[in-house]
Amino acid sequence: MFERLREVRLSGLSAYILRFSYHYARVLGVICFEVSKKGPKDALVGRKNFRLKWYSLILRLVCFAVVCCFCAPLVMTIEDPNERTLQCMRLVSCLVCTACILVLQIFHEHEVLRMINSFLRVFRRVRQMSTRRKYGFGGKREFVLLLFKAICLTYELFCELHQILFASSLVVTLIALCDIIVEIGSLMIIHIGFAGFLSVAALYSEVNGYVRIELRRQLRSLERPGGAPASRRQLRTASCRLEECVAVYDEIERVGRSFHILLQLPVLIILVAKIFATTVLSYEMIIRVDRYPCQAGIWGLVLKSFADVILLTLAVHEAVSSSKVIRRLSLENFPVSDQKEWHVKLEMFLSRLNFNEFRVCPLGLFEVSNEIILVFLSSMITYFTYVMQYGIQTHRL
Repeated sequence: MFERLREVRLSGLSAYILRFSYHYARVLGVICFEVSKKGPKDALVGRKNFRLKWYSLILRLVCFAVVCCFCAPLVMTIEDPNERTLQCMRLVSCLVCTACILVLQIFHEHEVLRMINSFLRVFRRVRQMSTRRKYGFGGKREFVLLLFKAICLTYELFCELHQILFASSLVVTLIALCDIIVEIGSLMIIHIGFAGFLSVAALYSEVNGYVRIELRRQLRSLERPGGAPASRRQLRTASCRLEECVAVYDEIERVGRSFHILLQLPVLIILVAKIFATTVLSYEMIIRVDRYPCQAGIWGLVLKSFADVILLTLAVHEAVSSSKVIRRLSLENFPVSDQKEWHVKLEMFLSRLNFNEFRVCPLGLFEVSNEIILVFLSSMITYFTYVMQYGIQTHRL
């Protein structure tokens, strides 16, 4: 048994987590396309699935209508202003994200499929460059982030389905189920954003590994003893490999940018809603302790909201930092030939690598980086301190 566990690779486990998340999103009606193997090499390809598309559209529209007709009027009857604000913000963000999903499924289906196939094509192209066979997805960092994301998804589903147990009738159960589908489907936006940016980071990591190990070894092999210049055939082969690396880096940057442009609005909306909901819910938990008998579950939701924001930021940071790693490989220290054409080719390769820097700026408002985590955590700690001081002064704690 332990020998079998040792043979299991983390990249394979990451691939299984992604496969489970893909089917989970299909059940919720968020993904309306099919990813299956095609061709003699069993290459993964994204294709249209009209049955799945109609299922997603009908499920999304029915749940959207039920939430608007039954849940929205109930929210306005809540007397507590903090809870009413929290529920209104949750409802508005969920409905806006549901509308964004419908727009993507109806009007941008071809763009989404093109982007998915571009991701899969780049992964195949990167694997074909290297002589080492690699299976699965990513490495240790990607596995750790995906494992935490899987835990968040499981806890999220458990908390949402727990509401159905206290339903008083079948009608209330159906309304609560529609509300859960709309809310979890909206939260899938941030999970899809996490998976997309983590895929960009995995692609950059694999190409950087190829350049760091195999390409550098190939360039070193061009150095002849005694300072003899390399042959034209060897230089031509090395030049083709450099051009292939530049083309792959260009394609990764282009695919990542198209993914960012396509999902930047719904991801930004759900991020703002999560931060605001976490703030209001934390205030309610600290100031009004008596209203929440099950504090462990509520604090779990607060921590889960923190984790979603931090995991998305970490995935973006991994992609951005991986796009900059190539600058530190010192490939310019390979004077393998005195030919001017070779030096021009190598300089063009290095300049293109410095130019292809991946960045994530939602609507141009701010740049997502590792510093956002520190700002977010420091702001929330300061906020908790003020709230606790207010609770102590007003004798509520």
